[in-house]
This record gives sequence, structure tokens and C-alpha cells, in this order.
Amino acid sequence: MKTKIVSHIEEQGYMLRGIGRTFFRRLLPIGVRKGTPLVILHGGPGGTHEIYNEILSLANDREVVIYDQIGCGRSDRMKGRYWTLKTFVQELEDLRSSLGCKKIDLLGHSWGGMLAAEYYFTYPDNVRAIVFASPCLDARQWTTDAKRLIKQLPAMHQKAIATALRTRKYSGKAFKAANIAYGHKFIIRNVGKGAHMPHALKLMAAGIGIDGYKKMWGPTEYIATGLLKKFDRAKDLPGIRVPALFTCGRYDEATPETIRKHASSVPGAKFHMFKRSSHLCPLEEPREFVRAIGGFLLHVDQRKKAAERR
Repeated sequence: MKTKIVSHIEEQGYMLRGIGRTFFRRLLPIGVRKGTPLVILHGGPGGTHEIYNEILSLANDREVVIYDQIGCGRSDRMKGRYWTLKTFVQELEDLRSSLGCKKIDLLGHSWGGMLAAEYYFTYPDNVRAIVFASPCLDARQWTTDAKRLIKQLPAMHQKAIATALRTRKYSGKAFKAANIAYGHKFIIRNVGKGAHMPHALKLMAAGIGIDGYKKMWGPTEYIATGLLKKFDRAKDLPGIRVPALFTCGRYDEATPETIRKHASSVPGAKFHMFKRSSHLCPLEEPREFVRAIGGFLLHVDQRKKAAERR
């Protein structure tokens, strides 16, 4: 058996602000830091950092920061009037500043992709590179794609979802069964379920901020009815002037067709599809996820060094 050497140290703590505490984990490589700090923005809204453990291995080469956004996980819950996109952008900026990071790389997964885009267009000088992992960048397009994916479910599930969306009643057994079927097909399809569910997924489920999800997105995955219902940064993507990588799973609810189109809008952007995954690629193909993200960041590092030598 080979022995793996872990060459980083970890700090955990809270960033204290007026609206509450934000929990973070900061992993620092031992010795010289070779790359720009990577900050990971989890999904949701209301998800937690727990499912991204594999990507933390990149801390052997660079500082990696991951945190539970306010309102979920080990961070404090907050009052309704603070549930705004601006709150999360400012939280990220305060965290960057508090940790003494100058430029940062961003990895935004799902809703985290929304946050990464919004942060970039608010603080463009603070970002060196962005990974949009299965992002939602246009809420209306997300709904359009969801309607198409629902049609791939059995007729009884299609009917249950249509009825729930029409009546706005989401507690019935038929809808719950349809929701599970959709999840197993397009959100997390090739990992254990029930008693065999990965521990990281159980931890995320235990810490999820459901209030934030409902206020920001809505009661279902299929259509945004909350504060993000008009979110659209797809039209602004041509304005991104830093290296960008767009990823998704072959069976992703963030569909390959849409994500590939987003990537084509950004000058010089790369696209990568995980062939066995749906939406939770970091859990479904963790090693390939690390390889793709790490390779992209290494390429950006090399380009920066080459530019400095000129």
C-alpha cells in the first residue's frame, strides 16, 4: 500500500460580522505557496461545504478556502431582511479581505456559480480565474431546461410535478416520489442511496439552510420563484476578462447544451463534461473533478509565470 503525504495545514474559524458568524476552513500548503488562493462557493442557496472534501487536496499546491455561507451549515442563521444577493457578495468580499488574500480564484458550484458571477462583476480586480461548476447563470433558462428534463421521467411523475407546480402544493406523496426520481436521474445518480448514502451528503443534508433556499430560489428545483427568479448573468458573460472553465455532468440539470453555450460566450473559456455524472459531480466523480479543476488552475499558474518572465 502506498503512503500519501499530506503537505498542508488547516485552520478553522469564524468571521464575525454584524449579521452573524461565517464558518470557514482554510488550508495552507507547507512551504512556498505556488498558486493563487482558491475560494470554493458551495451550492444551494443553503447547501453546505461538506461535499467538496476531495477538492481540498489542491491545498498541496495553493491555499484553499471553503466556507458555509451565512444561513446554513456551521454558520449562523439570519433574519429575513438580509436574504439578498448583495449579502452573499459582501460576505465573500469580507472573507477575502479578512484572510488577507489579494487576488483569488473562484470555484462556484450550482448556485455558487451565480455568486461567482455576481462577485466578479462587482469586484473584477479581485479575481484571477473562475471555475463555473454546473452553474445556474440564467434562472429562466434553468426553468426551460428543467421542463425538458421532466419530460424524460415516467408519465406519472410528469403529472405529479405539473400538478404540484400548478397548485403550489408540494407535500403530496406523488410529488415527493417524482422529486426523488428527478434527483436520482439529474442531480445525483451514481452514488449510494439510503443507508449507503455518502457521509458527506448526510452532513450537507443535516446542515442545509432550507429557509434560505426557499427565500432565494423557491420551494422546488424546477423553477425560481424567490429573489433569484430574474437572475441573468448569461448576457454579461462576454464581459469576463479572466480565464474561465465551465464544467457539468453528462446527465446534469445544468445541461451540457446550456453550459457549453455559456462557455462559448466567454473569450478563451474552456468546457469540460464529466461523463458519468449528473449535478453533484464533486461526489459522483471526485477524482476526475479534482483532476480537471487542478489542471485548469495549474495552466493558469503557468500562463502567469510565463507572462512575468517576458
